[in-house]
Amino acid sequence: MSETPTTHYDFYRVAKSREKQGRYDEALSAYEKAIELSSDYAHAWYYKGLLHKKLEQYDVAITCAERALELEPSWERHISKLIEDCKSCQ
Repeated sequence: MSETPTTHYDFYRVAKSREKQGRYDEALSAYEKAIELSSDYAHAWYYKGLLHKKLEQYDVAITCAERALELEPSWERHISKLIEDCKSCQ
């Protein structure tokens, strides 16, 4: 019997699990729910951005990455790489 996710972290874990299983639409929905519950949850923004990049949805990926960078400026090196990669693929 699985537990129903209730917190932003629960939904983040569901998202990571669904992504690993290749269930990308469900992963995106779970990331969105995590963000809805905690709009300043940088991990969800960043990994949602990475998934959008994987799905070749570069504009959305950049938007997510930029939000993660606002929340966690110390992640600049990783986030800047994500943004640059997306821009080079557009």
